[in-house]
Amino acid sequence: MNPIVEIKKEVFFEAAHYLHNPRWSREKNLAVFKRCSGYRLEDPKVEGLPHGHSYRAVVSLEGTVDSESGFVMDFRVLKQILDREVKDRFDHRFLNREAEPFKNGKIIPSAENIAVVLWDALVSVMKKEGVRLMRVEVWESPGSGVVYEGRKK
Repeated sequence: MNPIVEIKKEVFFEAAHYLHNPRWSREKNLAVFKRCSGYRLEDPKVEGLPHGHSYRAVVSLEGTVDSESGFVMDFRVLKQILDREVKDRFDHRFLNREAEPFKNGKIIPSAENIAVVLWDALVSVMKKEGVRLMRVEVWESPGSGVVYEGRKK
């Protein structure tokens, strides 16, 4: 019986965003999201001013160690998938205006929502590769990150 092992791979991307709920007033967006709202307190005309993050996403997969290769999954193949599903979609993008599903205020590009979007993009791809997606972590700074494990209400 071959062992089941969890493997991890990191991917880094740079992106800009602001946090804004289009159903809320300027005042409520400022109260909830503060400076991340894209508004400037001193200038009520400024709206949608982005700020950037150096994001780090960590993907954890589980699978059986192949007795011939010794791999759960080839890290090069995993890197190619992450480059396509994460870097190509989000790296050097203004998430609110250039990246689905965040474009046009459909979904607020918070770290939490980015993790869910990455999960949704990766879960079926990993299943086809014969591994199980265990968790997606998204770190927007070295001290602030989220973990999503596919649970929904």
